[in-house]
Amino acid sequence: MGGNDKVEELFEDVAIQEKVEIVWAKVFQASNKVIEHARAYGFLGMEIVPKPNIHEMMISLQLFSVLIDVLISNAEKLGIDYSETRLMLNAKEQITRMERVTVALRANNRADFEAGIVELEKQAAF
Repeated sequence: MGGNDKVEELFEDVAIQEKVEIVWAKVFQASNKVIEHARAYGFLGMEIVPKPNIHEMMISLQLFSVLIDVLISNAEKLGIDYSETRLMLNAKEQITRMERVTVALRANNRADFEAGIVELEKQAAF
């Protein structure tokens, strides 16, 4: 069984559109939580945010990112249409923005953190 056969098998009983929308919603739910935390706690308070904090959310979001990559690269074979592909790309971009915020926090770089939050807000789906 080739790699593509495994992908088909993985998704054959799954309503792809439903899964795309769930992944998109989870990513933007996390994004909105990060924005909410940034507004409430500010740069210096982000490390004391109640669980899940941005670092914990990124673990799950990185798994979503891998799933998104698989779906996008097999979109035609899986019957994923243009609008669903756009949703996935949008979610992947938002994950990347959250990764930038996380890296800025770890590096104690307030300017990049604040710029990252602005970027998240521009794309956020409230």
